[in-house]
Amino acid sequence: MLLTAETSALLLVDYQGKLMPMIDGAETVLNRALLLAEAAHLCGVPIWATEQYPQGLGGTAPALVPWIERVFTKTHFNAAAELDLREALAPWRGRRIILGGCEAHVCLLQTALGLHSLGWPVTVVSDAIGSRRASDKGAALHRLTQAGISLISAEMAAFEWVQHRDAPAFKAVLTAVKKGAS
Repeated sequence: MLLTAETSALLLVDYQGKLMPMIDGAETVLNRALLLAEAAHLCGVPIWATEQYPQGLGGTAPALVPWIERVFTKTHFNAAAELDLREALAPWRGRRIILGGCEAHVCLLQTALGLHSLGWPVTVVSDAIGSRRASDKGAALHRLTQAGISLISAEMAAFEWVQHRDAPAFKAVLTAVKKGAS
């Protein structure tokens, strides 16, 4: 099933300043999240983020902040367990939730499974997720696929949202893809 901008929402999970330096391949993970956020913005996809214990882990990575419409502070590892996030998502029922985030095997995984169990269609952007250890990310990807959650890349999402080379956002998205190639 192809993504469309009109039926997607992007949720960026815990790309936090003090956590990112500990993530395996952090530069690439953040780079792919930036591409995802910029493409979503250019295509009119709503963009939200979560932060786990921001007092200790810091706020969302500064490079992502300009793209984000709303940040949800959470105490559960599973963001779907947070009442304010569920209430904010309610008017968007039926949209596919596109997820990127850290740590892949904890907060990202639990959020994906939590949203999925609540009946939301969920897709995880595999090159925009990370964990401190590559083996933990691999285990998360395996578990997500076992649960029937789709995996895609940031470029797949970007070009599916654009749909056509004559789309108004095409050139800007292509520029973002070229800028973010890594």
